[in-house]
Amino acid sequence: MKKKKKDDVDEEAIASPPPPPPRTGGGDGGRPKKSRTSSKKSKVIDDNDDDDGHRSKSSSSSCCGCKRLLTGGFCLLLLATAGIITWRYGPWASRSSNATSLVAANTCDKCCNGLASNCDLPVNDVLFPMVHNAHSSYADNFMGANNNRPFEEALVAGYRALGMKTCECEGFLSKVLLERDEEWGLGSSNLGFCHTACGAGVRDPKDVMTNLKTFLETNPREVLIIKFDMGEGSSADLRTALQYSGLLEYVYHPQDEYYIEEWPTLKQLIDNNTRLILFGSGDGMDSCPAYDCDDGILYANDHFSTTSDLEGCDPTISGDVFVGYLMMNHYEEGKMKIPSPKRARDLNSYANLEERFETCEGQRMPNLLAVEFWDEGEALDFVKNLNAGKNGMGESMRGGKDEVMEKAV
Repeated sequence: MKKKKKDDVDEEAIASPPPPPPRTGGGDGGRPKKSRTSSKKSKVIDDNDDDDGHRSKSSSSSCCGCKRLLTGGFCLLLLATAGIITWRYGPWASRSSNATSLVAANTCDKCCNGLASNCDLPVNDVLFPMVHNAHSSYADNFMGANNNRPFEEALVAGYRALGMKTCECEGFLSKVLLERDEEWGLGSSNLGFCHTACGAGVRDPKDVMTNLKTFLETNPREVLIIKFDMGEGSSADLRTALQYSGLLEYVYHPQDEYYIEEWPTLKQLIDNNTRLILFGSGDGMDSCPAYDCDDGILYANDHFSTTSDLEGCDPTISGDVFVGYLMMNHYEEGKMKIPSPKRARDLNSYANLEERFETCEGQRMPNLLAVEFWDEGEALDFVKNLNAGKNGMGESMRGGKDEVMEKAV
């Protein structure tokens, strides 16, 4: 056997690994023991790493969830808005009256506002049935409307006074909801007839004024009173629309100053074809001499007082100040602060109106009765009978006013 040199490489030793070290006992297979403290620290670090990772993932997930929720909510809002506008203002929702549908139901060749006995009475001695917020109706797709049916139908039925509110529509809505007729000077106008915001309902001024003029043309024995509540920034466009509409040719222009002692009779207004009396307030309008009010719009606060509650006829102004018109507000919001047809049905009943007017005997009697949901109840029957004196209160209405006149003089 050949003896290996000291420096020779042992190929077998290189090929096979060295044997494991001998066991030292302790039941751990000879492996070195780990420090318990080190193990615990390692576990805490691992746990903390897991918590941080969990929080990071949770925070990231929550953030993404919020973004998705906000994005989804915004998309739903846009879809809902588009749906409402499409539903309320699509071609199927449009409605306009024509001349044949604006013929007054109760009129005759010798009548004045439906009765021959009205003709020789001063216009402010006749009780005018009035529609509050006449532009606002469910038929015209208003939300929380003040009436079921449009004011055109109210005129046909017998109402002869209208309360209307003007507004400036939101810019983007005016392009969608209004005609903005260039020929009427409304090409860049946002004028509409609305109550709060155009998105909750609006009538186009051209549509409104065209139908008012058609009614006057179609019914030459009818006298109308319109009271405008002009919203901020809307008065200039309202006057422009009135000038282009042709309505101003029917407007009555008093020759008096602030106090009009004698108003013309209905017959005089009809004979002179000045069958439209306009009142207005709001948007900075001030008192003006009656003969010099722009466009014939008389300042309402110079000529109007209103009842202070639903119980009687007490006016909102001092008893020793006489104005031509006392408007009885005979409407009330429901429990949800929304106009209520059910409540209107009760208020507009013949019995309710008769009871309220009886409390006015001996006082200044109203010459405008403002109601909502005009097609509910018997307001028109009551007004007609009162004007005709059939219920025994016709004379007391005029007598009560005369007494106030004597005190004022």
